[in-house]
Amino acid sequence: MSDRDAGQSGGSAGARAATVSDIHELMRRKEEIEAQIKANYDVLEGQKGVGMNEPLVDLEGYPRADVDLYQVRTARHNIICLQNDHKEVMKQVEAALHQLHAHDKEKQARDLAEAHKEAMSRRLSHSGGHSLPQAFARVNSISPGSPASIARPLNVTVVRRGERHQLRLVPTRWAGKGLLGCNIIPLQR
Repeated sequence: MSDRDAGQSGGSAGARAATVSDIHELMRRKEEIEAQIKANYDVLEGQKGVGMNEPLVDLEGYPRADVDLYQVRTARHNIICLQNDHKEVMKQVEAALHQLHAHDKEKQARDLAEAHKEAMSRRLSHSGGHSLPQAFARVNSISPGSPASIARPLNVTVVRRGERHQLRLVPTRWAGKGLLGCNIIPLQR
C-alpha cells in the first residue's frame, strides 16, 4: 500500500464518520491483499516448495541451482510487505467499525432523547385540559417483533373499533424496515 493510499484511508476516517461503503472498500482492499499474498506463496510453492524460511544455499554454502533465487527472494519480499499492508488495513477496518457503531449508538441515543422530549411536551400540553388533536394518520399494519409491537414509550392516542386507546411507542433500530415497524398512512380529509 502506498503512502497516498494510507493517508487517504486513515485521513478520511478521522475527518468524517465512517460509512458502510468505507468499510466495504476496506474489506475489498483486504481481500485484494490476501489474494496477492496467496499468489506470492504459490510462486514459492512452484519453486520446489521453498517457503519463507528454507535456506537458499546448499550444504556447501553455494546458491541453490534448483530454484530461481531472484523469484524466491522477490516473492518473500512481496509477502512481507503485503503482510504489513494487511495489518494496516485490518487496523483501519477495526477503527472504522468502532466509529460506525459509536455513531449509530449516538444517533439512537439522540433519537430516544428527542422522542422522550416530544412525549413530555405532549403530556404537558394534554394535562392543561385541552381536547385531543384531530387524527392525521392511520396505522394499517404492524410488523411482528417490531418496536411498534413490543415496546411503546411515545404517548399516542389511537382509535380502534371506535374506542380510544393510549399507546406508548419507542422508535428504535431493529432488523426490519423503519424505526417503528408499522405502516402509517395519512387520512384523507
